[in-house]
Amino acid sequence: MTPLQSTSEIVQFFLENDITQPEVEEKKLEITYGIRLIEKSKSRFDERNQLAEQTSKEWSLGNRELAWGSYVTLGGIVRRWDITTDGSIVCYRKTFVDFVYYSVELLSKEEIDSITETKNKEIEEKEQREKIRDILTPVLIQKMYPFAKLESGELEMKYGVHLHQIKRDEHRFMKYTPRDGRKWVVGASLNWGSSCGWDITYDGKIACCRINYDDYVNFEIEILSEKQIEEYKAKYTHADKELVNRLATLQEMYNQSLITAEEFESKKQAVLNLI
Repeated sequence: MTPLQSTSEIVQFFLENDITQPEVEEKKLEITYGIRLIEKSKSRFDERNQLAEQTSKEWSLGNRELAWGSYVTLGGIVRRWDITTDGSIVCYRKTFVDFVYYSVELLSKEEIDSITETKNKEIEEKEQREKIRDILTPVLIQKMYPFAKLESGELEMKYGVHLHQIKRDEHRFMKYTPRDGRKWVVGASLNWGSSCGWDITYDGKIACCRINYDDYVNFEIEILSEKQIEEYKAKYTHADKELVNRLATLQEMYNQSLITAEEFESKKQAVLNLI
């Protein structure tokens, strides 16, 4: 689609297209048509006439009532948008009593390219997070991943994610808890105790773990780069070698009667508990 380039094209565009609010929020107008809407004001009343008097501008639809809701053709009312004849201000009837007024700005090619690049990155991250959410759902939620295993490096090395703890507190003090089922995969009360309960937000950004009755932990789900994953592998491989060396040293000390059998078993178990 060629970006709009003139006042007449902008006016014609708003009069001939039923633009939806999601299209505005998702920056389709910037990317596809090269125009930006800058919100000026909101009102519970149709103030087009007052704006016309204040700015000496004329509205393309004059005094025609704007549509609202799903049934935009009810009573012959078919337009939810109006625009001044000079293409500088648009009015959008969002609901029966909600009018939003925007100023219109034409974008340069550089600005369009920058917005497009940013939007593509957002889409890519969203897809990544949805994939991670689907991977972590059976691991955390269905299998009730043990809280103690978070330090094992398994999530980092096997799934490429790190759960960064941001808060631990009682339920009433937590910012992210599964109160709203629309935002969470489970959206219900979580288990606790020997099988701790987990939940993940649908956008794949936040995880919540219930460890005990009123002991909750919030995590940011960080997606790791290939370099970061390799760093975790190197870190935990090194740690494993250290544990093997410590066990070998204990065995050698026992073989040379430098420690008793009781001391050997006690120290060996202490090392194994680190795994």
